[in-house]
Amino acid sequence: ELGVIMPNHTTNFVTIETNTNAHEEIQALEELKNDLRIKEDMFDFNGIIPMPEEIKKGATLGHDFETGEKKEHKDYALDGGVYKPKNPITRKYLMMEYGADNWYDFACLHWGTKWNAYEFELIQDEEHVFFVSFLSAWDSPRGIAEKLNSYCDQHNLVLDWTAEHEFEDDIEQIA
Repeated sequence: ELGVIMPNHTTNFVTIETNTNAHEEIQALEELKNDLRIKEDMFDFNGIIPMPEEIKKGATLGHDFETGEKKEHKDYALDGGVYKPKNPITRKYLMMEYGADNWYDFACLHWGTKWNAYEFELIQDEEHVFFVSFLSAWDSPRGIAEKLNSYCDQHNLVLDWTAEHEFEDDIEQIA
């Protein structure tokens, strides 16, 4: 039996702050914190690029490592290591709409990494700034960084995103 292959971890450091402390900037920063679920101790990629429910459902199926039970769903089948909708029309629709018909492909395509953020740490949280760190698998979620950069530009917020990749010495400026 094959064991679970662990990815290389990337440590991400993200700071977002207001530029002039204007009310609109503070409000935009607060909305962003809510979307990312910062107060719930996470940096949820779904707040920036939401994974559609039909695709997310497949991620909840399979072997539950904690309980040992196998979770199945009548409308989903294991295909190439991931659960996908059984209905070919549904799969075709998902491919056309999102470019993916399963959680793994969606995450890689849109987020730039296979899992959501993990080992989240809230380092600073104030009205005008927040600073967090979290791990991501393989690389920084570049799709998320790109969208976040656009949001910050649009709302006059300052984004600083750096990353340390496992087994590499230098720090990369992501955004």
